[in-house]
Amino acid sequence: MENNPKKVRILSFHHIPNSGAFLFAYSLQNIFKHGFQGFDVKLLNYKSKRLAAYEYAKRYKFLQKIPLFYFRRAQMWNEQIHSFLDVDTELPYFSGEKSLQQLFAKKYDALVVGMDVWCITQGTERPKFPNIYWLPEKTNIPKIAYGVSAYESDPNLIQRSSKEIGEYLDGFDVIGARDSFTYQMIRDLRNRKDGIVEHIPDPAFLYEVGGTQVAEKFRSAGLDLTRPILGLLMFGNKKLSAEIRAQYKARGYQIVALNMYNSAADFNLGHILTPFEWAEAFRYLSFCITDRFHGSIFCLKNKTPFVGLEYKQSLPRSQSKLFDLLGSFGFESLYFNQIDENFKTEHFLFHADEVKNAWQSSFAPHIDRQIETRKQAHFDFMAKIKDQIS
Repeated sequence: MENNPKKVRILSFHHIPNSGAFLFAYSLQNIFKHGFQGFDVKLLNYKSKRLAAYEYAKRYKFLQKIPLFYFRRAQMWNEQIHSFLDVDTELPYFSGEKSLQQLFAKKYDALVVGMDVWCITQGTERPKFPNIYWLPEKTNIPKIAYGVSAYESDPNLIQRSSKEIGEYLDGFDVIGARDSFTYQMIRDLRNRKDGIVEHIPDPAFLYEVGGTQVAEKFRSAGLDLTRPILGLLMFGNKKLSAEIRAQYKARGYQIVALNMYNSAADFNLGHILTPFEWAEAFRYLSFCITDRFHGSIFCLKNKTPFVGLEYKQSLPRSQSKLFDLLGSFGFESLYFNQIDENFKTEHFLFHADEVKNAWQSSFAPHIDRQIETRKQAHFDFMAKIKDQIS
């Protein structure tokens, strides 16, 4: 009689129509499948009610020139999830978080949480603390946090709930924090002395870019790959987008938006590019201006010259996941925040030119080695997880 394989389940934000979130989940699932061969490793088909409602409402924005842009994007997303992610759909509908965790403890042998799931904020967009991503119910199965982040948290809320946060952190046997702010919060509040707590890179660094038909999609959309292309990955910043457009159009650039709709772009492709095509699309860009964290990662992986703009402009640098990422490469000079008192568009665009001109000599030669170091960090961390919970 054959023994049933042990079950590892992952809670993440894979369901959000966001290429970075998808590739995070895809890479996280794959490293657990590789590290725990013979185990049944799947993503849980769980959606936070708040987050699901927020994402669902975005489908019905009608002010774009492309009809039903976000609706079509969401449809494509569902197809990608069903085709390329191994998802456990056997979750009861309308169950409370407490009963779900009790179910998890009975059905599964280990639980993993990952991504920006520990942000504690006042807003309605994110799940209210405490939530299922903290796995607050006490169980006897191993709890693992992998690439977890609390970067957007309100420090006052962290201080107010510090005792409760510490108790939940103590419930985790392994924690891999994705950024310095989260790592320090864990070190400050976790009381438990055993287990593993480390600062690790984003799992998306493990994804091997290539093998898609994105070049053909670019051509079909009307892009001329022999002319310069600017990637404009920005959201909700129409004035700066228009100023960027004016400069780059005067130089003969084609402007493409790869994810959210941007009216300053000549080509908006976020509703037709799969996450895998999106990851490879960066290699066809002459330059990129992005406020996306994973957009920056895939600029690095494709060695595409870029500058990064802070999307969460109110965050200090000590909390910014983008600044933390760029700083870890020694590329702090690529980081900009519009609310900095010295920020001026003309200076920003001048510096963008300096980055592009210096890219091949000052930036590109240092990237491959650092990416390989990050990949190895994941393999080393997975080996420690196996030792910890075996």
